[in-house]
Amino acid sequence: MAVYESEYPLDPVSLNVKVETTRDWLPKLGWSLIVLFFLLFVVGVGHRARLEKSSGQVIRMLFVPSVEQGTLTRRGNELADFVHRDAGLIIRSAVPTSYAAVIQALGAGQADIVWVPVFAYAVAHSRFGAQARLQVVRQAERYGIAVARMGETEPANLSQLSGKRIAFSKEFSSDLRKVMIKRLETEAPGFVEVPAASNKEAITMLLDREEISAALSTQVFSGPRDLVGDGRKELEHDRPGSLEKSRVIFKTEKPVSELVTSYFGAVYTSADSGVERLDDLNGRPFAFSDATSTSGYVFPLSLLKKHNVRTGHVYFAGGHPNAIQAVLDGKVAGGAAFYSPPGKVNETERTFVADARHLLMKRLPEDERLGFLEKVRVIALTDPVPNDFCCTRKGFPKALWDRFEASLQRFIATPEGAVAYMDLVTAVAARNCDDSVLEGYRTALANAGMSATAIMEAEEAKLKKKRESKKETK
Repeated sequence: MAVYESEYPLDPVSLNVKVETTRDWLPKLGWSLIVLFFLLFVVGVGHRARLEKSSGQVIRMLFVPSVEQGTLTRRGNELADFVHRDAGLIIRSAVPTSYAAVIQALGAGQADIVWVPVFAYAVAHSRFGAQARLQVVRQAERYGIAVARMGETEPANLSQLSGKRIAFSKEFSSDLRKVMIKRLETEAPGFVEVPAASNKEAITMLLDREEISAALSTQVFSGPRDLVGDGRKELEHDRPGSLEKSRVIFKTEKPVSELVTSYFGAVYTSADSGVERLDDLNGRPFAFSDATSTSGYVFPLSLLKKHNVRTGHVYFAGGHPNAIQAVLDGKVAGGAAFYSPPGKVNETERTFVADARHLLMKRLPEDERLGFLEKVRVIALTDPVPNDFCCTRKGFPKALWDRFEASLQRFIATPEGAVAYMDLVTAVAARNCDDSVLEGYRTALANAGMSATAIMEAEEAKLKKKRESKKETK
């Protein structure tokens, strides 16, 4: 066997020297890296401090744990980053584990700006002087309709309203009103507008006053047997037979988008329950969505008491879709859940309505969805429920708020910001407001014999139970 000798034979002594030299060099490299990282950390902290100092102070912004926390955290950070780049303000966004934590942070001066639902704001305002600054704004799609009495001699189209007196609801948005006025001026010149406080009042005037030839009402898509959606259906609840005495003679070709700062609670019933209006619920079993829900309990309870309705057995369904399911299954004669007029998203997802029914309809094949609206109907709406608020702690500097708000509005105006804002608060805009928007809520609480504090405590108990349940599953 051939033996090959290296051209450069290894010297054991020289090899030993090389090994020892490497061992001496490694610790020096490690310490150098540690020193380098420490210096970078110090520089970073100093840079952060300079940024915070240049911004005047760090603004602490909190969101309540209303939807998936990861989404709130991510989107909140996107807003904070934009405001920093845009206005030079340092925002620290966070999502505490409970409503109480958000409110206590306001009271202790550990939060500057918070986004909360109406009951949490009511508590924060009464306890710690929190100030409502903005209210989230959502979107609805409304049509305009012209209604006339039934009869051969009654107007059958707009052209027959020339020179006639028309009851005009004040519920029209300015944009939808312009569409209706333009159409009337073209087809019914010389018409005379008679103001009406609401859609229902406009239809009432039409049916009760001979000199009124037509009534104008807004309209949203609704189920065929719903008693909401326009003035005719609303009046039908109070005066059965009204629908048979009137007819729609005109409807705008397209809906007009409208910005809204409130939604509603609603009372639902099944088509075969025998319930036609609220009085029919006396002594019958009833489902509220949840004992802490504003639109699924507080406002509907206030509505029932206002109409002197005393239901039978009361069942808390544990959520809005559960209340609708209980109605559908015949477990109860009526149920309460939220109601909002439909918007573009409902047209896109083919659910047609934006109230609690659409949560169940989304699970159905598209060809079965309209049929679902035949089975579960809305018979009454509550008073308006205020949308969520953005509020500040007592004493928060106005100059800082003005800078933040201006930057927030610019954020919402960007395509990316609009998507993030929708994920954060399910809204499309933010509108200035003050504490006066709480008046209707306080009235509903008083009528229901409840308090915002009690609702918050119950909500806290729910969150605690949910957290404990998650720990047990782990």
